[in-house]
Amino acid sequence: MKKTFLTLITAAFLLACNLATTHPSDLRTPAAEPEATSAIASESVGATAPSVASAANPTAAPPEGVGPVNFPAGINPLTGLPVSDPAVLERRPVAVKINNYPRSNRPQWGLSLADIVFEYYHNNDLPRFHAIFYSRDAELAGPIRSGRLLDVHLLHLYHSNFVFGSADARILDQLQAQRYADRLVYLLDGAPCPPQPVCRFEPNVYNYLLTSTAATREYLSLYRNLPDDRPYLDGMWFNLGLPQGGQPLERLHIRYSYGAYLYWQWDPTTGRYLRYQDAQDDVQGRGETYELLTDRLTGEAIAAENVVVLFVPHRDEVYQPPANGNPAVEIIDIQLEDSGPAYALRDGQLFEVRWLVPQAGVLTLTFTDGTLYPYKPGVTWYQVVSTKTNPRIDGLTAWFDFVLR
Repeated sequence: MKKTFLTLITAAFLLACNLATTHPSDLRTPAAEPEATSAIASESVGATAPSVASAANPTAAPPEGVGPVNFPAGINPLTGLPVSDPAVLERRPVAVKINNYPRSNRPQWGLSLADIVFEYYHNNDLPRFHAIFYSRDAELAGPIRSGRLLDVHLLHLYHSNFVFGSADARILDQLQAQRYADRLVYLLDGAPCPPQPVCRFEPNVYNYLLTSTAATREYLSLYRNLPDDRPYLDGMWFNLGLPQGGQPLERLHIRYSYGAYLYWQWDPTTGRYLRYQDAQDDVQGRGETYELLTDRLTGEAIAAENVVVLFVPHRDEVYQPPANGNPAVEIIDIQLEDSGPAYALRDGQLFEVRWLVPQAGVLTLTFTDGTLYPYKPGVTWYQVVSTKTNPRIDGLTAWFDFVLR
């Protein structure tokens, strides 16, 4: 009976975009796939203009704000917004590791439905997304790729179920050694789908790895007997009122490498920041070229009420320089511990703040004097850069050029 029930759930998300699965004998672990390191032709995001969700409803929060503890019933502690069904807050978040390279992986599935997204450097000049789904499920989420050491810290903070492709054995050992190891869901060579809700798809003959957050919850409940219980997620304070002390800023550029760069553009008509992504490698004088990042599942533009740049120490856990035509081998320990400097954007303003990892609860922000920083109710994207990264601000535009070593 369990298998039949989960088969129906999984089949629903397999059919959502009319995607075909591979045969189990054809499955390959993501670790076997090469990383994109050379120039790749950009893709069109489609002829139809994507929609952009409106800004947070002014009636969503009381004047004094909500949080950082004792959130009212029906208020999401990760967004500060009410949910139509309070029951969705009595469950555990699902975090999905979502790829952004090669560019043929875009647009991704489900990113617009995440409450919080972390973007951080992985290896070989490329970053990836750690997307946290709590108040909304994504019928399809991906493409999924491998885990990294920062995921260890994020899973301790948000107590999520974690869907990822696989990992280097040295990273996988650390993930499996944690207390949440039974909540790891990743592709194993030859694992059947269903029942495992991490499946291979081949739209346009490209081998994508996708999941459904609802099917993930069902799988953990039915096959591992794990409760889908609400963890402690307090810590963020939300207030619609714009704090004092900011400076106007309309555009924030982040450049991780010659082939991985982006900017967030303030859109006063929706009260959100829109995400623009690299469309070609900036080599041999080609320059930077951008396209609006969208969601293949919803058709919406990727947008956020809050964009936060976190300066976090990056340390080489493993580093072997490139040799004999082979790329470098990098395992980076991004040490998201204690606290550090940050910049926060909301409502077209830039604020100098600090990030804080509390003893209990999720990542939060304070002003430099230690008082809580108010997030705007809505979605938050965290851009993780190294402490060696120096910001440049010129008028209404800021640049953050990532420096690893």
